[in-house]
Amino acid sequence: MRREWLRQTLSLFFLVGFSIGIKAAWAQDKGITIVTGDDYPPITSQKLKHGGLGLRIVMRAFELAQFPVEKVKWQPWARGYSLTQSGVLDAAFPWGPTPERYKIFYFSDPILHMTNYAYVLEKSDVSIHQRKDLKGKVYCNPNGYGDFGVIKELKEKNLMKREAPLNMVSCFKMLKEGRVDLVVSPQWDADYGISGAKLDMDTVRREPMKVAQTPLSLIVSLKNKRGPEIISAFNKGLKKMKETGEFIRIYHEFGFDEFLEPNS
Repeated sequence: MRREWLRQTLSLFFLVGFSIGIKAAWAQDKGITIVTGDDYPPITSQKLKHGGLGLRIVMRAFELAQFPVEKVKWQPWARGYSLTQSGVLDAAFPWGPTPERYKIFYFSDPILHMTNYAYVLEKSDVSIHQRKDLKGKVYCNPNGYGDFGVIKELKEKNLMKREAPLNMVSCFKMLKEGRVDLVVSPQWDADYGISGAKLDMDTVRREPMKVAQTPLSLIVSLKNKRGPEIISAFNKGLKKMKETGEFIRIYHEFGFDEFLEPNS
């Protein structure tokens, strides 16, 4: 009787242990969930092939690193950022580094580099050639978008005021209505915003001064236990893409060649 009880106990112990091992292995192999925002062509857009250049690069990098991505979610920028910060979602892109963000996120190697300019109405007497020209101005930068460079510095000193509507189209509508002095944007996003606001391209002027230059990356919360693993895998895949020339080919595919950084 005792021998039979021992056999059954050992069998049960083995089955439980085996089950736990299977669950642990499954959890380890489970793919991550990535979040990004829509209407940021050609970087991200559900209307574009592969979801845009940025999503194409991100998915391909993880594929080359043999790191599974289970799902891609499309969320408003601020919400996607918040869900990633809390660890509900694993990774978000594309985001630029700030001192505040470095305290809560891991940052990957850059996916692309962004240069921001000031856009004003052609008929406006606003002229942005140097830092002092920005003082006292009201600018538009959509909700969830970061402030960088001289714009960030002046806003933090209360020398500029920010309006932050839902998207870049709304920013250019505000510019059209005279509610802001300028819109801060990279060229690709400005082209989209101007078109969406039903403005003629020749009614908007891009000022020559580069108000910010920053890399855009994949981010993972410091709260995420797999954070270093996720970032390492992504960087590994991105490096392979650059070594084989695939990174540049994807830029060509989306007609984005002029925005390639030297030595990409």
